[in-house]
Amino acid sequence: MKGEVNWTVTHMKTADPRLTSWTWTWTWTGPRPPDSPETSRIFQFEIGSMQNLVYLVVDWSTKQAAWVDPQKDLSEPLALIKKHQLSLQAVWLTHTHADHVAGLAELMGQFPGIPVYLHEKEAFRLKLSPSFQERLHFLHDQEQIALGNQGIRAWHMPGHSAGALSFEIPSDGKAPPFLLTGDTLFIRDCGRTDLPTGSTAQMFESLQRYRQFPAETILLPGHHYREEWWSTLGQEWQESPPFQCRSAAELEALP
Repeated sequence: MKGEVNWTVTHMKTADPRLTSWTWTWTWTGPRPPDSPETSRIFQFEIGSMQNLVYLVVDWSTKQAAWVDPQKDLSEPLALIKKHQLSLQAVWLTHTHADHVAGLAELMGQFPGIPVYLHEKEAFRLKLSPSFQERLHFLHDQEQIALGNQGIRAWHMPGHSAGALSFEIPSDGKAPPFLLTGDTLFIRDCGRTDLPTGSTAQMFESLQRYRQFPAETILLPGHHYREEWWSTLGQEWQESPPFQCRSAAELEALP
């Protein structure tokens, strides 16, 4: 088939052991080709009763991958890695609440030496052996990490948790940038701030920082709480109640 196509993110239907998938499109011309996960940069899995969204980010030029927020059930992402003969290079943690790290220790055991990237303020929740603790790498705000030929930037976005990170995957010239926001920013909502180390004032400041990204940036949250699987920041600025708040007090007053 002919036509210029930009297939960038594939959602994996985790209930299907054959890993059936569909792929989100951003822009394209010409007829739709067969679904092709091999052209996707990001794979999204809904795992667990809390509707966690787990991600694999892939650099196809090197076949390297990073795993974002491993839930307890590792089977579907592991099957994808095996199917496409990917080399898992790193784990990225948006934060360390239990539902986002339930599979971390098992994953580290299956991949000896694999580094885990997170913010230092999130480490206190991890109950890992000393040898696993040595594999933790702390990221600072706007620090860049490599995945194959891609440069991924970590943004410190506290509010839901003191060391929460969002991971920015830059545009490749064809697709818009992506932002993995964990539980700080959801579709038409933000994360709760009443848990330990949470802060409404910090959440308000983080929401203002999200405005510096391009409007076309694709938002990929940490839970599937809405019908949609993704949004754009521009749409969120217009439709999300937290973005309409003019102060931390107004944010606190939201239902």
